[in-house]
Amino acid sequence: MQLNRSTDYAIQMLLYLAKAGKTVSSSKLAAAIGVSHRYLLQISAKLRAAGFIRAAHGSSGGLALEKAPEEISLYDVILGMEGAAQTGDICGIPSDEISQEMLMLKNEYRKVDRMLERSLKEITLARILEADFYL
Repeated sequence: MQLNRSTDYAIQMLLYLAKAGKTVSSSKLAAAIGVSHRYLLQISAKLRAAGFIRAAHGSSGGLALEKAPEEISLYDVILGMEGAAQTGDICGIPSDEISQEMLMLKNEYRKVDRMLERSLKEITLARILEADFYL
């Protein structure tokens, strides 16, 4: 599974906002994760639509988490950004000689998808931000 670049930046944005624990200006956030302001706004639109962040306007405006870091899993973010978190489908129509094998492969892909979903649901922003998560 390969994440889109925008999904990777979305995860970085959410982690930054979770760690900040407050509203962060979009210009500061764009600089912090190394993207243009315009690209940040595109990503943040998807994150707002998925219910992960909210935008505040005015002099103290910016972006902030809408949910607690414990409630946001990598699975949810990937689903919100990409529409799916899976290995993909079999390409084309297999010949009769390998149709049974391709059916078996498709079943194996579904097993991998279920394992991937379970694993990604366990990884929340809060878990990533824990100091001893990777130790």
